[in-house]
Amino acid sequence: MISRIQSIDFVGNWKIWFTVSGVFFVIGLVAILLGNLNFGLDFRGGSQFTATNAQTQLTEGELREALPQDIRQDAQIQSLGQNGYDVRTPVVSEAEASDIRDAMSGALDAEISTTNISPSFGEQIRNDALGAVAASLLVIILFITLRYEFVFAMAAMAALTHDIVLTTGFYAIVGREVSLVTVVAILTILGYSVYDTIIVFDRIRENTPEVGYNRRRFNEMVNQSIRQVVRRSIYTTISTLIPVTALLIFGVAALADFAFALLVGIAAGAYSSIFIASPVLALLKVWQAKRAKEREAKEAANPTSP
Repeated sequence: MISRIQSIDFVGNWKIWFTVSGVFFVIGLVAILLGNLNFGLDFRGGSQFTATNAQTQLTEGELREALPQDIRQDAQIQSLGQNGYDVRTPVVSEAEASDIRDAMSGALDAEISTTNISPSFGEQIRNDALGAVAASLLVIILFITLRYEFVFAMAAMAALTHDIVLTTGFYAIVGREVSLVTVVAILTILGYSVYDTIIVFDRIRENTPEVGYNRRRFNEMVNQSIRQVVRRSIYTTISTLIPVTALLIFGVAALADFAFALLVGIAAGAYSSIFIASPVLALLKVWQAKRAKEREAKEAANPTSP
């Protein structure tokens, strides 16, 4: 497998890589725009009722039937191990909250704790989360621009946008709950993807000749740089995905959501670092060289008098 990857023309076949990513990108983006993201209590507000040390074991369906009739349909119920249950509802009045607590306590013979988040506070948390992601992207652009060139930063941003949309899109497609844990996972994915991309960019910079730009030579150099690090990237990704997959399969609900985001994001990040960021960089270099030639031609046609 590795020997076959070593013979791939990563830059020359950019249309294939972009088409594959474009299909998933569009599907995920459509799912997001259609409003299929399942925002959790942290973002939309509501009430959370948590039962601990339950003496009576019920299925989620049985617990739903035990809830007040007017709240059953909108309630989200989740088991927390063998002796715990989590019930989330839209914003309810104090009287309704008391009825829910009494119903759960009587059905489960358990202690019930309640957490309330107003819709306005949930909106503030959502805006803060988006701000955190945006700030991270800006810092990344600044760092890569100072460390390399602006075109490197734009190539990295294309890869990161790809990773964020794919991860969020898969959340929208499968209907997993988007919570603060999801935001933490996305920030983790950004860091992992940038690290993977920087490894490739660093090798490209080391291999870049000091003489002027030549498209064929630059593309061959990018391919060679990727081949020098692709084995390391694949092995690192596989080693990372093994425990993440185990966490997704055997972890509790909150950890499983975190692991799902990491699983999709890390896989997308490994793909984008090789098949998106580097080809985009090569295309941007072509555009940059074309612009430079146009400026030179314009200056030659309109020389300024001394």
